[in-house]
Amino acid sequence: MLSKTLFLAFASITLAVTSGAAAAQVAAKAKTAGLSPNCAANAPVRQFLVVAGEWDTVPKGRDGKPVAYTDRGVAREANSKLERYSFDPSVIIVKRGDCVELLVHSVKGDVHNVVIEGTEIGTEGAPIIDDAGKAIGKAAARANPNKYEGPDKLKAGEFVRGEQVKLRFQANQPGTYRMICEMHTFVGPKGELRAYDDKGKAVKGPMVGYVSVLP
Repeated sequence: MLSKTLFLAFASITLAVTSGAAAAQVAAKAKTAGLSPNCAANAPVRQFLVVAGEWDTVPKGRDGKPVAYTDRGVAREANSKLERYSFDPSVIIVKRGDCVELLVHSVKGDVHNVVIEGTEIGTEGAPIIDDAGKAIGKAAARANPNKYEGPDKLKAGEFVRGEQVKLRFQANQPGTYRMICEMHTFVGPKGELRAYDDKGKAVKGPMVGYVSVLP
């Protein structure tokens, strides 16, 4: 009877320890970011130039005059501009373990920012770099350096036409991560991307790219 009791006690302890270790592993895995802001010293560096641009048109009738139209089900008045912002390239493909550098250059659109969904990676505080790659500032809250366009003041993470920011991160986990400009994208309650916000206001997007990490 004593030996049976000791066996059951030992089994309970073993199960508790094993369960605790498994739970700790799950928790640790949950905290492991798919993309991290710090690169290992020996990680291979992959650098990409990404252009933030705009496609636009004013729909016209057969007579060449502007006409009213619908933009994804939303009625628009004649002579209003139909716009869509995009990243080029729209898909960045890297391998697990790569240190990735994205040089994001804005050529159209007054203001942009970039966040990579579900990660710590974004342009808030990211370095603004010149053509040689030298840091000349940061994407922090500041006055708009382009006096000819609004807004007058920029929020943290925003950069303007002609500026180039650098995002640097390590690809830790395979998967596809959405790269979003929050200025031109509304994310719906189920994660869907929309060109109009919940009040029907156009945000001129959605503006999204993808970082795909291979095993």
